[in-house]
Formats: sequence, C-alpha cells, structure tokens
Amino acid sequence: MDDLLAKGMKNADNAILSGGSAGGLATTLNCDKFRGLLPNAGRVKCVADSGTFLHGKHLIGTKYRENYFAHVVQTHELAKRLPTKCTSKMDSNLCIFPENFIRDIQTPLFVVEAGFEKFQTEDLMIPVLGGKTQWNSCTTNLTLCNSTQLHYMKDFRAVFVKTLRKVIDKSSSRGLFVHSCYRHGHIDLRDGWACSTKVANKTIGKAVADWYFDRSPFHAIDHQHKLPQNCTLPEDELVKKCLSSY
Repeated sequence: MDDLLAKGMKNADNAILSGGSAGGLATTLNCDKFRGLLPNAGRVKCVADSGTFLHGKHLIGTKYRENYFAHVVQTHELAKRLPTKCTSKMDSNLCIFPENFIRDIQTPLFVVEAGFEKFQTEDLMIPVLGGKTQWNSCTTNLTLCNSTQLHYMKDFRAVFVKTLRKVIDKSSSRGLFVHSCYRHGHIDLRDGWACSTKVANKTIGKAVADWYFDRSPFHAIDHQHKLPQNCTLPEDELVKKCLSSY
C-alpha cells in the first residue's frame, strides 16, 4: 500500500479492497486499516469473497476447525494483529473467525459466499466425517452423494447461513450474496463473477457494482435450492451465457 499510495493512489476518489479465500479473510481483517490509509477518498469499501471461514461451535468438526486456524495464527504470528475488540473478549485464536469480529468493522463491507462452501466442506468438515477418500465420489459428482452426505452438507449450509444472517445486518453499508453452487471463489472466475451465478436475478458483479456505487443495496440468500448445485459450465455454454447476460 505504501508503494501504491506513492504512485498516486493517495489521490483516489474511489477505492476498493478485495480478495478471495485467504485473501477474503485478509480483506475483512484489514478493511478498516485500508480505509484509514485513504482519508480523502470519497468512497472506500471492501468485498470479501469466500473468506468467511466458519467457526460454527454447534456444527460437527468445531475442534478440528479451531486447531486448523490456531496453526494459521501461530504460523503467521497473527495473535497481536487480530482485532483487539475481539481479543479483549475471547481467545485470540478464535478472533480469526470473521463471525467473531465482522460486526465491529466500520468500513462498508460486502460478503460473497456459497451456502454449500466447497473448501470448508472438503477441508474443514469432511476430515472428521471419514476423510476425503470416502467422500471423493460425492465431492467430484454431486449426483453420487448419498443421503447421509447430503444431510451433513445441508447441516453446514444451515449453520453457515444462520451465522451470516446474524453477523451481517441489512444496513446499506453491508452487502451479502449467498448462492447454492458448490464452489469456492468467484472474483477471478468469469463464470462465478459475471455470468452463471445469480441470486435475486443479479450476478455477483452486478450486485456488488450497484452496492458499491450506492445505486441499490443488496442482501440476498438463495433459498430456492435445498441441495448443492453444480454450476460449472463448459466453455461454449459459458460464453453464450455471458453474452446473454450483457
């Protein structure tokens, strides 16, 4: 940021901080700091993509997720860099979970998530449910998931959506886009950002743009689909869908 500010970003009227996955988590952690670096900008907002990693203390695998992210905190020496409003109330290792600090963020923030979040399902829940080998046929082909596997995936979605609704209010400074595709990450993928994934008849790109430029707020969760959806399109179908969406 020092380099960008020196090159002219200090004169920006509009600025946006965004990232996906680990970068989505970093976006929420650094959103207010980013705003503080641009005191003269008229519009500064943040978009966190697939970075709301769930603690979910009442969801299976809680201890596994706690240990997983405790190692992240330790590896990157984050304990003293996590939000102090959170660390003053609970174990600092728990303050890397956005649900424990996201309400304290003052800068406008838009969160993009998959209700059936692929990474969190496969890497943070499945390891305590028999492991990836037992789940491989399901996670590579959703039509092969058995009733037990679908039950756990729906449980994850229920807790995840409930948590997001609890910590992200419907004020104009907050945006929320939750779809039902089984995926992780959107910003750097055309099919996720601009074309195939829609909620309330808007793509992610359209919803974020309208929110960012104060044209209209957006706070929507797809409740139409009760099961995870495969939204990946072949390139030829993707091109057609992209063209039609424009």
